[in-house]
Amino acid sequence: MLTVNKADLESLNQRLKEMSAKAGKTAVRQAARKAMAPVRAQVQANAPEDLTEPDAVRIKSSTALFTNWKGSTLYARVGIKGGAKKNPETPFYWRMHEFGTKSLPARPFMGPALEANAQEVLDTVAEELRKKIFG
Repeated sequence: MLTVNKADLESLNQRLKEMSAKAGKTAVRQAARKAMAPVRAQVQANAPEDLTEPDAVRIKSSTALFTNWKGSTLYARVGIKGGAKKNPETPFYWRMHEFGTKSLPARPFMGPALEANAQEVLDTVAEELRKKIFG
């Protein structure tokens, strides 16, 4: 279960409003990237290893941390470079491991990594923003 202190969030929100937009966005992005780093590490540790594929398209080495702004919302996610596009440059088969097929049972490695680190992600974001804003 995730817990967040509402009073701290309100204080944090007020201070963020006082900061310049660019500085605030930079602080939030840096905090999110730092917070999601353990999730990426756990995804890489739990990813299946397919030794029949060339080194360049293995799941572990294709894991990445992505952040992007859509309006005033920052999205931070851990995923596979290239997603599910079937081409020789990407490990498109990661979805088969994560979600399963009719002949292959699901062996999720991404979802459990986020679930196991969810509280740590929130705590890290809050702590990093507190450091940036309050010094």
